[in-house]
Amino acid sequence: MNMKTCNNHEIYMRHALEISLKGQGYVYPNPLVGAVIVRDGHIISEGYHERFGGAHAEINALRNCDSNGGTMYVTLEPCSHYGKTPPCVDAIIKSGIIKVVCAMEDPNPIESGAGFKKLMDSGIIVINGILEKEAKTINAEYINFLSIKK
Repeated sequence: MNMKTCNNHEIYMRHALEISLKGQGYVYPNPLVGAVIVRDGHIISEGYHERFGGAHAEINALRNCDSNGGTMYVTLEPCSHYGKTPPCVDAIIKSGIIKVVCAMEDPNPIESGAGFKKLMDSGIIVINGILEKEAKTINAEYINFLSIKK
Protein backbone atom coordinates (compact mmCIF):
# COMPACT_ATOMS: atom_id res chain seq x y z
CA MET A 1 0.00 0.00 0.00
CA ASN A 2 1.49 3.34 -0.96
CA MET A 3 1.43 6.40 1.29
CA LYS A 4 -1.24 8.24 -0.73
CA THR A 5 -3.60 5.27 -0.42
CA CYS A 6 -2.88 5.02 3.30
CA ASN A 7 -3.63 8.71 3.79
CA ASN A 8 -6.91 8.40 1.89
CA HIS A 9 -7.88 5.42 4.01
CA GLU A 10 -7.15 7.44 7.13
CA ILE A 11 -9.13 10.46 5.89
CA TYR A 12 -12.26 8.41 5.16
CA MET A 13 -11.89 6.35 8.33
CA ARG A 14 -11.50 9.48 10.44
CA HIS A 15 -14.79 10.72 8.97
CA ALA A 16 -16.46 7.38 9.77
CA LEU A 17 -15.17 7.61 13.35
CA GLU A 18 -16.52 11.17 13.66
CA ILE A 19 -20.01 10.26 12.50
CA SER A 20 -20.06 7.17 14.74
CA LEU A 21 -20.11 9.54 17.72
CA LYS A 22 -23.62 10.66 16.77
CA GLY A 23 -24.82 7.41 18.33
CA GLN A 24 -23.43 8.25 21.79
CA GLY A 25 -26.07 7.76 24.44
CA TYR A 26 -28.39 5.84 22.10
CA VAL A 27 -26.72 2.52 21.21
CA TYR A 28 -25.30 1.10 24.47
CA PRO A 29 -24.50 -1.74 25.02
CA ASN A 30 -23.84 -1.89 21.29
CA PRO A 31 -20.75 -0.22 19.81
CA LEU A 32 -20.52 3.19 18.21
CA VAL A 33 -20.16 2.52 14.49
CA GLY A 34 -19.88 4.81 11.48
CA ALA A 35 -19.77 3.86 7.80
CA VAL A 36 -18.75 5.86 4.74
CA ILE A 37 -19.11 4.71 1.14
CA VAL A 38 -16.63 6.09 -1.39
CA ARG A 39 -16.58 5.72 -5.15
CA ASP A 40 -14.22 7.43 -7.57
CA GLY A 41 -12.63 9.39 -4.71
CA HIS A 42 -15.91 10.90 -3.50
CA ILE A 43 -18.07 10.12 -0.49
CA ILE A 44 -21.41 9.02 -1.91
CA SER A 45 -23.10 8.03 1.35
CA GLU A 46 -22.63 7.68 5.06
CA GLY A 47 -24.47 6.30 8.04
CA TYR A 48 -24.09 5.49 11.70
CA HIS A 49 -25.69 3.20 14.25
CA GLU A 50 -28.40 5.53 15.50
CA ARG A 51 -30.07 3.58 18.31
CA PHE A 52 -29.99 0.24 20.11
CA GLY A 53 -31.98 -2.32 18.11
CA GLY A 54 -32.00 -0.16 14.99
CA ALA A 55 -30.26 -0.54 11.66
CA HIS A 56 -26.49 -0.70 11.81
CA ALA A 57 -24.24 1.96 10.28
CA GLU A 58 -23.53 -0.13 7.18
CA ILE A 59 -27.23 -0.53 6.39
CA ASN A 60 -27.93 3.17 6.93
CA ALA A 61 -25.10 4.04 4.53
CA LEU A 62 -26.23 1.51 1.91
CA ARG A 63 -29.81 2.86 1.92
CA ASN A 64 -28.73 6.22 0.56
CA CYS A 65 -26.86 5.32 -2.62
CA ASP A 66 -26.00 3.02 -5.49
CA SER A 67 -22.87 1.53 -3.95
CA ASN A 68 -21.93 -0.79 -6.82
CA GLY A 69 -18.16 -0.65 -7.29
CA GLY A 70 -17.65 1.38 -4.12
CA THR A 71 -15.49 1.03 -1.05
CA MET A 72 -17.03 0.97 2.40
CA TYR A 73 -15.11 2.40 5.34
CA VAL A 74 -16.52 1.10 8.60
CA THR A 75 -15.26 1.54 12.14
CA LEU A 76 -16.04 -2.02 13.28
CA GLU A 77 -16.10 -5.39 11.53
CA PRO A 78 -19.51 -5.84 9.88
CA CYS A 79 -21.69 -8.41 11.62
CA SER A 80 -22.34 -11.81 10.08
CA HIS A 81 -24.88 -13.16 12.56
CA TYR A 82 -28.56 -12.56 13.20
CA GLY A 83 -29.27 -10.48 16.28
CA LYS A 84 -31.87 -7.73 16.47
CA THR A 85 -31.09 -7.11 12.79
CA PRO A 86 -30.00 -9.32 9.87
CA PRO A 87 -26.26 -9.67 9.11
CA CYS A 88 -24.71 -6.56 7.58
CA VAL A 89 -22.27 -8.66 5.53
CA ASP A 90 -25.16 -10.09 3.49
CA ALA A 91 -26.33 -6.59 2.55
CA ILE A 92 -22.76 -5.50 1.75
CA ILE A 93 -22.23 -8.52 -0.50
CA LYS A 94 -25.52 -7.86 -2.36
CA SER A 95 -24.74 -4.14 -2.72
CA GLY A 96 -21.82 -4.50 -5.10
CA ILE A 97 -19.27 -3.04 -2.68
CA ILE A 98 -15.85 -4.28 -3.83
CA LYS A 99 -13.71 -3.34 -0.82
CA VAL A 100 -14.32 -2.97 2.91
CA VAL A 101 -11.80 -0.96 4.91
CA CYS A 102 -12.23 -1.42 8.62
CA ALA A 103 -10.78 0.06 11.78
CA MET A 104 -11.04 -2.98 14.04
CA GLU A 105 -12.16 -6.56 14.34
CA ASP A 106 -15.26 -6.99 16.48
CA PRO A 107 -14.12 -8.25 19.91
CA ASN A 108 -17.49 -9.96 20.40
CA PRO A 109 -16.73 -13.72 20.34
CA ILE A 110 -19.92 -14.29 18.31
CA GLU A 111 -18.31 -12.28 15.50
CA SER A 112 -14.55 -11.91 15.90
CA GLY A 113 -13.37 -12.38 12.31
CA ALA A 114 -16.44 -14.17 10.92
CA GLY A 115 -17.66 -11.05 9.11
CA PHE A 116 -14.28 -10.52 7.47
CA LYS A 117 -14.14 -14.16 6.42
CA LYS A 118 -17.58 -14.07 4.81
CA LEU A 119 -16.74 -10.88 2.92
CA MET A 120 -13.44 -12.31 1.64
CA ASP A 121 -15.09 -15.63 0.72
CA SER A 122 -17.46 -13.55 -1.45
CA GLY A 123 -14.55 -11.90 -3.27
CA ILE A 124 -14.63 -8.59 -1.41
CA ILE A 125 -11.24 -7.11 -0.52
CA VAL A 126 -10.90 -6.52 3.22
CA ILE A 127 -8.37 -4.19 4.85
CA ASN A 128 -8.39 -4.02 8.63
CA GLY A 129 -6.58 -1.92 11.24
CA ILE A 130 -6.92 1.60 9.83
CA LEU A 131 -7.04 3.94 12.88
CA GLU A 132 -7.60 0.91 15.10
CA LYS A 133 -6.38 2.67 18.24
CA GLU A 134 -8.90 5.48 17.74
CA ALA A 135 -11.72 3.01 17.12
CA LYS A 136 -10.86 1.09 20.29
CA THR A 137 -10.80 4.34 22.26
CA ILE A 138 -14.24 5.35 20.98
CA ASN A 139 -15.58 1.88 21.81
CA ALA A 140 -13.89 1.38 25.18
CA GLU A 141 -17.32 1.12 26.85
CA TYR A 142 -18.41 -1.62 24.40
CA ILE A 143 -15.13 -3.51 24.81
CA ASN A 144 -15.46 -3.26 28.59
CA PHE A 145 -19.07 -4.48 28.43
CA LEU A 146 -17.95 -7.57 26.51
CA SER A 147 -15.22 -8.33 29.04
CA ILE A 148 -17.72 -8.12 31.93
CA LYS A 149 -20.22 -10.26 30.03
CA LYS A 150 -17.75 -13.19 29.76
